[in-house]
Amino acid sequence: MKSKRSDPLFALAIGALILFGLAPLIVMGWRLVNASEALGVLKDPRVMSLLGRTLGLGLSAAALAGLLGAPFGFLVARTKLPLGKLLGALGLLPFLIPPLLLATTWTQVTGLRGAPMTALLIGLSTTPIVALFTAKAAGRIDARREEAALLAGGRPALFAMEWPLIAPAVMAGCAFAFLFAIHDFALPDYVSSVGPKFNVFADEVFAVWQVDQDAPEAVATAIPLVLMTLAALLPALVLMRRGSMATIEGNFEAPKPLDLGAGRWPAFLFCLGFVVLGAGVPLGRLFWEAGGGPQGWSQVALGEAFAMAFELGRDDLRHSILFAFSAASLAVPLALVLGHRAERGGRTARFGLPLLVLLPLAVPAILYGIGTVLLWNRGGGFELIYSSGVLVVMMIIGRFLCFPTLVCQSGVASLNPELEEAAQLAGISPVKRLLRVVAPPLWPSLAGAWTLIFVLAVRELDAAVIVPAAKQTAMYRVFNAVHFGHSNYVAALSLLVIFVVILPGLLWALFSKRRMEILP
Repeated sequence: MKSKRSDPLFALAIGALILFGLAPLIVMGWRLVNASEALGVLKDPRVMSLLGRTLGLGLSAAALAGLLGAPFGFLVARTKLPLGKLLGALGLLPFLIPPLLLATTWTQVTGLRGAPMTALLIGLSTTPIVALFTAKAAGRIDARREEAALLAGGRPALFAMEWPLIAPAVMAGCAFAFLFAIHDFALPDYVSSVGPKFNVFADEVFAVWQVDQDAPEAVATAIPLVLMTLAALLPALVLMRRGSMATIEGNFEAPKPLDLGAGRWPAFLFCLGFVVLGAGVPLGRLFWEAGGGPQGWSQVALGEAFAMAFELGRDDLRHSILFAFSAASLAVPLALVLGHRAERGGRTARFGLPLLVLLPLAVPAILYGIGTVLLWNRGGGFELIYSSGVLVVMMIIGRFLCFPTLVCQSGVASLNPELEEAAQLAGISPVKRLLRVVAPPLWPSLAGAWTLIFVLAVRELDAAVIVPAAKQTAMYRVFNAVHFGHSNYVAALSLLVIFVVILPGLLWALFSKRRMEILP
């Protein structure tokens, strides 16, 4: 639905996208154009080695996430699994726990490090992404299709019918798991901090910047990684669209839970095992360390650890919450405008706008932080923004705006456009149409988009190691502390960070009767 009266609102949202999200990319590209000799770094054989290593890490982590996430998502969403709803909720925890904390706990428990451990941990962390995509697609299969398949050939025919409908969503989830894996800096850096170094592209970009602050060379070094990311993101856009819409039919009937028969207990153990490995072990290890660990666990030591964590990390926790709350609260209205235009603006907008908002995600957070520094570290009036939390909020919005935009676009796609057309004919302004016609039925999607931005903002670490203002966060304090030892104070602070991350979802579960929508 196009309207000249809506152009100012859309222009404002596009302006925010350019300023917050695309400007750092433009600055980096301009620096590279003016120093094209930096492209010579791509001839270094080391770059090809990094490319192969990073690609292997991404594929391994995505494959593990797919192998675990697809059955987990289907089982908790579509079957009569014992404690299925509880396991489905707990299955989100491995993604909510910052990856660095998975690394610090599992390496202490197992003593294992290196490439296999890195892939395993990132795979565990991103499994919930695939599970969520799978669960949403499986829940959109019409019950009449399932009944016909069961009558035709029983369960084998049922699964044969459902897999082609679910597969695009599974592959889209794996694409995002791949993206998170190849961009991660903190987890591979920590896992390989002892023993043989396992360098990936994000490490190399950080090292180049740290050595001589050479922005063009850092940008040039990351070019293969950016191309690799785009190769995953572009198909993901198509797969998300196909996965979210292919199973919707007129007069839709929600599918009924499937009876697993004797297989329900093996399925239960599989889902429980993932929850234990992905969340139970890390949280248990942190509680054990916070209570004294090797020196002997006690409630007194646990209380002292939390008291010390509050005392030393109070300001950092406050900054993390403030930055995340502000970014989420500003990003969702922008995403609603962009997502609405993406869905109602025709074919070009439907694929062009999502691609535009995904561009900041195509560069690793380390490189995005470098672009942010280059853009705002100019002295004068820019210093007021560069040295304040305003820059952190802007950076979070720019980097993660794609997620709420895609969620809002998917939500708008489910609405009848005739309602908006009637409101437009009645002379209702674009802002009021969004607030009164579009936003109310999208409330679960808007809440999910807000929560997703909040979660990603609190656990964001990679960009924080570059941007000075972002170093006032709890995750950065944990990052500094874990490299000097595993004290009970560090474990307690880590648990406080995890609690902050899960708090919005916990409050929604306690006080809302509707299911939160956090995926397109």
